[in-house]
Amino acid sequence: MEPKPRNIYKTARTVAGLTQERWAEAVGVSVDSIRGYENGAVIPTDETVRAMSEISGLSPLSYWHLCNKSKLAADVLPEVEHLPLPQAALQLLLAIDDFNGIHGDLIRLAADGQISSDEARDWAGIVRRLDGIVQAALQLKVAEGGA
Repeated sequence: MEPKPRNIYKTARTVAGLTQERWAEAVGVSVDSIRGYENGAVIPTDETVRAMSEISGLSPLSYWHLCNKSKLAADVLPEVEHLPLPQAALQLLLAIDDFNGIHGDLIRLAADGQISSDEARDWAGIVRRLDGIVQAALQLKVAEGGA
């Protein structure tokens, strides 16, 4: 996995090629706010991050912000790499293809409405593959070259 940028808000400004002053003006906040975001003293609002993402074109910024903002989100949401669109699309298709080989197992395990202790190991494998699909879908959503 690609490591998260050291400061995602500074990364967005750098990608946009703007000074803190110009960035503050473009985003609609004070320069002091930008400094606070970039030194980690303040977490920007969701609306501010949405503007940063749109202006910089850095589509994963909103996702990274969500993971930064909430420890729960970081525990629940998968790590998302910033990949080129073709690579992200292929990874999603591979994850789906991998799951296609076991969808019969899902039907068998879920048919009675519960997972028994004997089925728990197989269920865990299915959940891991589903997590892979979710991760790949999110990577595609924020891929370089996507809309």
